[in-house]
Amino acid sequence: MTVAPGELTHVVGRYGREVVTGFDWPVALAAASDGRLFVAERFTGRIRIFQDGAVLPEAFFELPGTATAGEQGLLGLALHPAFPTVPWLYAYHTYRDASAGSTYNRIVRIRATGNVGTSMEIVLAPIPAATYHNGGVIAFGPDGKLYAAIGDAQDSAKAQDLTVLHGKVLRMNDDGSPPPDNPFVGWPLVQPLVYTYGHRNVFGLAFHPVTGRPYVTENGPTDSDEVNLLVAGGNYGWPNVRGIANTPGYIDPIAVYTPVVAPTNLAFLDGDLVFGTWNTAEVRRLLLARPGYDRAIGDDILLTFPEGVLDLEADPGGSVWVSTMSAVSTWPVGP
Repeated sequence: MTVAPGELTHVVGRYGREVVTGFDWPVALAAASDGRLFVAERFTGRIRIFQDGAVLPEAFFELPGTATAGEQGLLGLALHPAFPTVPWLYAYHTYRDASAGSTYNRIVRIRATGNVGTSMEIVLAPIPAATYHNGGVIAFGPDGKLYAAIGDAQDSAKAQDLTVLHGKVLRMNDDGSPPPDNPFVGWPLVQPLVYTYGHRNVFGLAFHPVTGRPYVTENGPTDSDEVNLLVAGGNYGWPNVRGIANTPGYIDPIAVYTPVVAPTNLAFLDGDLVFGTWNTAEVRRLLLARPGYDRAIGDDILLTFPEGVLDLEADPGGSVWVSTMSAVSTWPVGP
């Protein structure tokens, strides 16, 4: 890992407490204020509910036509900020359009009636998919807007092309429309949903509880996994630069990992950033400098797992949920 300045420490921590097994690749989690945990199964396209210590026998919803080649599938979940009063659960998934003979990504929202999804609306579609680099993480910010990470679809030039959605982090209203204060609204030919660009394949996205600012984790090729602090309209360099490049016109990451660890989703714990890793099967903590939380000053390993970490989700009650290929664990905060 590279940060500047700061000394790094590496301390192997304890395992999380396993809660439940039996999921089919629980790639994304969404914790509701009423205690329910919504779990997305990547390959089946099903969304399950974990409640009161058990997985409900019936799926909440199954997304139609989910495609699963490579890194495709049901990839992201987010609850509306006013859920369950506003009963929408948002999902990002890859689907096969048989009539067009093509595969696309899209964002949909599912109306929750109790523990059942009763209808689905399309929020954003179609986004041409690739076998790899589809992105897929979605999250609501403290501004009430929905943010979505779109991968470069294995075409790195798209990340610098503001006429397409690939290689970007998007920002939208809860119905998929562009907010008028987005950085590129009104620019000729530019996609008005674009919030930041120059991304390869963002896997993690969350908002700092003190500052409200968005952070992402991003997978590099064979080097330079990144943690980035997003600034509206910012260019994060891919494919022109990567890592800490100190190049005008591009925003450097706050932390870089070489060799790569394949960072997945992230959350915040006591003001510091915690994220999962696929390659090294860990939950790592990135220590952030106060008061701005805009610089990394150290790094350690909090938890280790027997298999790669897929997702982290902060619970409204103060715990952090962690998913791997076969299990969902909770990591209690405090004694």
